[in-house]
Amino acid sequence: MLKQSGRVWCWRWRRNPLKRRSDVAEAWIGVATAVLLLLTVPAVGVAMAGVGERSALDQAQGLHRAAARLVEDAPAPPSRFAGSADDHVRAIVRWTTPEGSPRTGEALVASGSKAGASTTVWLDDAGRLHPAPPTPAQARSQGAALGAAAGAGVCVLVVGGWWSGRVRLEVRRGTQWDRAWAEFDAHRGHRHA
Repeated sequence: MLKQSGRVWCWRWRRNPLKRRSDVAEAWIGVATAVLLLLTVPAVGVAMAGVGERSALDQAQGLHRAAARLVEDAPAPPSRFAGSADDHVRAIVRWTTPEGSPRTGEALVASGSKAGASTTVWLDDAGRLHPAPPTPAQARSQGAALGAAAGAGVCVLVVGGWWSGRVRLEVRRGTQWDRAWAEFDAHRGHRHA
């Protein structure tokens, strides 16, 4: 007999006169839950990671770099943490479209840059300003985050279904026990007031 700390394992599949159909159903729900967790969570996570990465990389489609100059001094960084990874601020820049006409707009530039400093902006085919597309490493990170979130969501759904099934079986067993006790009392001649 498989015992661990006073608990008998796999008792729901053994012959036992006290075993109910709901005990077997609960065991099979547990098996189905484990199989779903092992198969669907990784599959959904990997699939959504790929979708997220491709979506992030598709943002770069149709965009090209262009040289631009700051029209005004860029403000100091809003963060008190100097040298942080993202010390870029919005500032007015001027660039030339592929047709040769000058344009101005607001873009992210290094904080503290002086007017006239050169920077790089991203333009679409019509010459409109766009945010910088993610790098391949950023796209992988975004895909991994999306995959992890999707996998966690599937996990919550599967475990929620398992928990819901167990609660319903417990309610059903409680009703069966009440009925059995009432029947037992009726045979013994007890009456409830």
